[in-house]
Amino acid sequence: MAARRPGIFAVAAVLAFGCGGEGEPADAAADPARAAAAREAAGSASEPDLSAVYAVDAVDVALLEYAIGMPSRLPAGPTVLRLSNQGFEMHNLKLVDPASGEVLWETETDVNTGEVRLVELELSPGSYTVVCDVAGHDSRGMLMTLTVEASPAP
Repeated sequence: MAARRPGIFAVAAVLAFGCGGEGEPADAAADPARAAAAREAAGSASEPDLSAVYAVDAVDVALLEYAIGMPSRLPAGPTVLRLSNQGFEMHNLKLVDPASGEVLWETETDVNTGEVRLVELELSPGSYTVVCDVAGHDSRGMLMTLTVEASPAP
């Protein structure tokens, strides 16, 4: 992993939600009572509780094919990004110093389709390239410039 500038770091919380399901066993059709019980159990299964993810005051970052949907300007200081892979492919996210090409921060692992992940950063004033470089996504338009503005003096 590349060295990181002291002003930008990532810690913390990862909340991941995937999708998936289970079908009835192949032999369920042979036992109608068992098949009905399986359908009832599947129908009563609850969806994951997303309230913790959406309760946090965060900057939404949509990872799509092939675009990054987020503000182009953010204030300096502690920031929570809510990464949401809304595409059909895996994505990652990196903050890069455009002058040196140095990766200053990156997701520890790729973000799965349908996953929502909270990431805490300390943003320093400056200009950064935000990029997903999974399988050449950057060359297909998945990059943008982020300007981090200094907080006004009190």
